Amino acid sequence: MTGWISALRFPMNFDGETVLMAGIGGVSSLPQYRRRGGIRGCFTAMLPDLYREKVLFSCLYPFSTAYYRKFGYEMGCRGVEHELKLAFIPAYGAKGSCILAEPANRASLAWDVRKAYELWKSRYNLMICNESWEYRFLSEADPFKKQEYTYLYRNEAGTVTGFMTFVKVKTQTQQKLICSRFVYTDTDALKGLLELARTFASDHEAITFTLPENCELEPLLPELSFGACSRQFRNLGMVRVINVQQVLYTAAYRGSGELQIRITDDMIEENNAVFHVVFENGAAVSVGKVVPEKAVVQIEMKISEFTRYITGCSDPSTMLLNPEIIISGGMEEVTKVFYRKNCFIMEYF
Repeated sequence: MTGWISALRFPMNFDGETVLMAGIGGVSSLPQYRRRGGIRGCFTAMLPDLYREKVLFSCLYPFSTAYYRKFGYEMGCRGVEHELKLAFIPAYGAKGSCILAEPANRASLAWDVRKAYELWKSRYNLMICNESWEYRFLSEADPFKKQEYTYLYRNEAGTVTGFMTFVKVKTQTQQKLICSRFVYTDTDALKGLLELARTFASDHEAITFTLPENCELEPLLPELSFGACSRQFRNLGMVRVINVQQVLYTAAYRGSGELQIRITDDMIEENNAVFHVVFENGAAVSVGKVVPEKAVVQIEMKISEFTRYITGCSDPSTMLLNPEIIISGGMEEVTKVFYRKNCFIMEYF
């Protein structure tokens, strides 16, 4: 053996449905055998296998985007990493309260945290449907021993509507709260978690956390100068459609219509076709392959570009600037199939 790849199955959220995704990890080869096509051979064998096993998507975290684009993967969603100076976070007057997860109470909190995560997950494409072991940050919470802190926010009714997990990181000049999880289901929970972070201002300078691109914090921050806040985009991995036909069956559409799409896929032969999708009231009625000589193709794209737009990671207005996409006719029907959606990835594979 000179190289290998692991493909772990995860249930994933896509347009309100739970579909099967293969998370790629462990991509490695012996140094003396690198650049000899070993990993390419693994992908060449694996991707058709995933198609036959009814996997719809595959995700990975790349060491090089250019490398994985050769196999049809494309940049997925972006997150926004926020850093807020604690002293500038205002007192919002959140009506709930926060509780620290620890050995004495962690078992009783599990169901509430899971419900909050499920609501958060349902709003975003590409989010994983967590299994029980994904909640070990709570079931094994021991902040005084591990120095990792998970706080839950409960609203006035006692329902958990948000939580965050962080560690304290000290540099030569300052100490920060670095979050690995920051989840909220409504504005009240967001305000409550930020108010909690503010209580650490006496000996910590800032808190850092990553949110989906559509989550806008500026309306909650009265001071944006003096270094009070900063943000930067973070790429949250790459994604690839494995089964075009099934993805088109599962996708949510805008209104009613039909579209013929030609897909080119160098790795999965079954995806090389013209697909005719007919949809009514936002759902697919039929998705079939068209005989080439009878096709009236309205849009042509590679599998990577199809992935980018069907997941909603990119706005269809950028199609007109993309030399990899050929559009015949107008954009009216195209934008019923491809449109911007809320996407986020929290898990590592």
